[in-house]
Amino acid sequence: MRTLLITTLLVTGIVTARAEQPRLHGNLAAAKSIAKADTDFAALAKRIGTAKAFRDNMDDVDGVVYGGGSKPAIGRAAIYAEMGGDVPGKSVLAWHPREVFAAAAGDMGVSRGRWTSTPKAGGATIGGAYVTVWRKDANRHWKDLIDIGNADPKR
Repeated sequence: MRTLLITTLLVTGIVTARAEQPRLHGNLAAAKSIAKADTDFAALAKRIGTAKAFRDNMDDVDGVVYGGGSKPAIGRAAIYAEMGGDVPGKSVLAWHPREVFAAAAGDMGVSRGRWTSTPKAGGATIGGAYVTVWRKDANRHWKDLIDIGNADPKR
């Protein structure tokens, strides 16, 4: 019985760990690299705040964020300001890619996944879906070119 329990726990852990990994498509090395960039971006947002993480990960000039407002924020400075700049955020934004597509050339790709926003002062967590278009910059680092997020419908 004990062996069965341990085996069940190990298999469940392996299945759960695999479920956390995004599905990769196209140039697999690039897709894996994009998945890491997206996951690192989310970890940075949790550590230093959403506005600063977006400022540090968006494409210098062409970066665009859709969602949260009536019009898109374009460029790092506008995105940083739209997200509150240096003012501490009222919520914690978290996300994880579920699927990543990479171009054959390995210089562009797309990740899509789920996000949640949890108020720091308590209250209901909301969630939704996102799509991020990634492009390598002149230094061969992945930068978020277009970020689109939408909230799940209220029930």
